[in-house]
Amino acid sequence: MRFLLLLALLATSAGAQDIVSITPEQPTRDEAVTVTFSEPVDSVTVTYRPGAVTATSETFTPGSETFVFSPSKAGVVSVSGGDATQSLSVRYLGTPTAGLIVMILAGLILFGGAGMALRALLADGHRIEIDPTLFPDT
Repeated sequence: MRFLLLLALLATSAGAQDIVSITPEQPTRDEAVTVTFSEPVDSVTVTYRPGAVTATSETFTPGSETFVFSPSKAGVVSVSGGDATQSLSVRYLGTPTAGLIVMILAGLILFGGAGMALRALLADGHRIEIDPTLFPDT
């Protein structure tokens, strides 16, 4: 029984490739990334935004254990070579201007609407009377 278990373990690990290292671990867009495999690979597939509708892939043929590429897009990137797959996060070079503008506009709309509602509420000068019998469990 132990012999069969050992044989099954060897059969599954034979030819399995691993990604040994990715440097740098959190690259920025257009920065050179070095991927090192445990043994030479014939082809490497780089997928930008894997699993998404907008996913795009690039295939490279390094033919060695070390593979260097520069990610052209920021976001999640999946590197696959042979049996090994590793995901990494590619950062933007700086703060995206469009994202910052959208956040500022959303804040102005949110707090501007709240300010207008508060002004309309307090404009009459009437106090709001709360009947405690409406909330019997408090």
